[in-house]
Amino acid sequence: MSHDKDKLAEKILVFLYSLSSSSRVVNTNTFKRYVYLYYLTESFLNGVADNISISLDKGGIKIINFDSILDDLSVKEFITLNENNIVICDTLTDFVKALLSNTEGAFFAMHKQISPFVNLLKSYNDQFVFTIFFSEPTFKEATQRGLSVLDSNSSKLTILLDQFKKKLKNTKIDEYDILTYWMDFILKNYYTYEETNNDAEEC
Repeated sequence: MSHDKDKLAEKILVFLYSLSSSSRVVNTNTFKRYVYLYYLTESFLNGVADNISISLDKGGIKIINFDSILDDLSVKEFITLNENNIVICDTLTDFVKALLSNTEGAFFAMHKQISPFVNLLKSYNDQFVFTIFFSEPTFKEATQRGLSVLDSNSSKLTILLDQFKKKLKNTKIDEYDILTYWMDFILKNYYTYEETNNDAEEC
């Protein structure tokens, strides 16, 4: 595996482990949006970020190496791929739990970074995550410019969140508070608008 694929595979393991505490089944598209949003905010939340390449495809995304990593996990019986769902197996949770027993290791540090992000997104339903994803400024700009590939390190969202943080006078507000504020702003101004339009069309 390449370095970027190795890192993505590790993050996917931690993501699935964190999700397993509330449900052993996750929609593949929703999960892909979780991973995308994490990479696009990682620099803002943690100060450092790995990079992934993302292919834009008919209004959606394909994360380079994502599908092959899921196939590898399926072969190892860490997950079961069932139509458009990922079923998380005990083999995966037991494996990750063993890695996390080393509280000084890099895997444990990664879990501490990813787990609160997963908990934040889990507080929104799949339709909300769908709206947040399509409102993410990097994706919107790339779509408008007709780009076919983007790198997560070119995140417009991180720039936006950094600018917002610099304007705050309250230093007690942390990065997750700011990210939550942005998500709630999107849902209030876009999801409600779309829902109203859909209701009007049905009348």
